[in-house]
Amino acid sequence: MQRRMAAAALAVIAIGACPAMSADSPPLVGRWHWNVSQSSATPGEPAPRDVLLVIEAAEPAHVRWTLTLTDAAGGQHTKSFNGSGDGKRVAVSGAMPGTTAAFTVTPNTFDADYKSPDGGSDRSSCALSPDRQKLTCRGSDTDGQGHATPYVDVYDRQ
Repeated sequence: MQRRMAAAALAVIAIGACPAMSADSPPLVGRWHWNVSQSSATPGEPAPRDVLLVIEAAEPAHVRWTLTLTDAAGGQHTKSFNGSGDGKRVAVSGAMPGTTAAFTVTPNTFDADYKSPDGGSDRSSCALSPDRQKLTCRGSDTDGQGHATPYVDVYDRQ
């Protein structure tokens, strides 16, 4: 679930990194649905039933999103982020206590770096498709024991 959170946060950052967007219609603000067939599953874990990402704000100075994940058993888990894209660490609501995220936005890149108190981390980058209907996030989740798992999460605009 941590990596779904990272991918969602990167989606928010992408808005601030797209120089061609108009101020009244940022390309990623809105609702995004996780595409299970185009995303990679975490080895040994059942795929979520559903993941919905709602992006409310995305500027280098302010990013805000909510991710609702429905697990394989039907339980819902909500995570949210409300912070900046200036690289400063901020707590992530709904994650393991002590989990922080730092986002860095430049004119050409957007990156996320999550750290958990158990030593785990998640780093990823996202790219918007040319038609702005698909968001592809690539990253690596580390368990704090030195084991890294690469992943791809794809979101479709709703």
